[in-house]
Amino acid sequence: MAYKTNKYPQDELIFVDEFEVRIKRKKMKNMRMRVVASDGHVEVNVPLRMPLESVKAFVRSKHAWIVREQQKLQNSPQRMVELASSAQVREWRAAMEFFVPPLVEKWARVLGVEPGVLAYRNMKSRWGSCQPTTGRICINTRLALYPPECLEYVVVHELCHLREHGHTPRFWALVEACLPDYKRAKKLLEA
Repeated sequence: MAYKTNKYPQDELIFVDEFEVRIKRKKMKNMRMRVVASDGHVEVNVPLRMPLESVKAFVRSKHAWIVREQQKLQNSPQRMVELASSAQVREWRAAMEFFVPPLVEKWARVLGVEPGVLAYRNMKSRWGSCQPTTGRICINTRLALYPPECLEYVVVHELCHLREHGHTPRFWALVEACLPDYKRAKKLLEA
């Protein structure tokens, strides 16, 4: 019985000038490139039969863009998180323990809600959480790395859940009534 062999490897690692480039061959029409946040390497998705020289030329043509993206990553909060010591993580928590209670007090009064326990955690996938039944609010300590408006947005977001449990249109209208420019902070956190 003959087995189908793939004459094009799925993943290749090459170096183009100073860049480490990982090539992923896929059934597609055009090349797509990104700079990967974890370590700044370049990843290029390319059509299965794309010649290697074409890939190299494409990467070289995007040299300035790659350098800009890698510089952005070096100074990004995500990079700081990856390189953080346990002492730095403790500093983030201390900052949140200092700044969050006054914000919660201010916005709880405005919203007419009674929050419960405040908690702080170094979370990977959430900026905050709220348990409407107990009023417990948990804030991600990594918010210490972002502009103050991001922290305020997360506090308001979680407190709004004490009035509107889901992400309904009424919930978002309530957030917007408190912070008309909330989308800017939201976008910073999603970047």
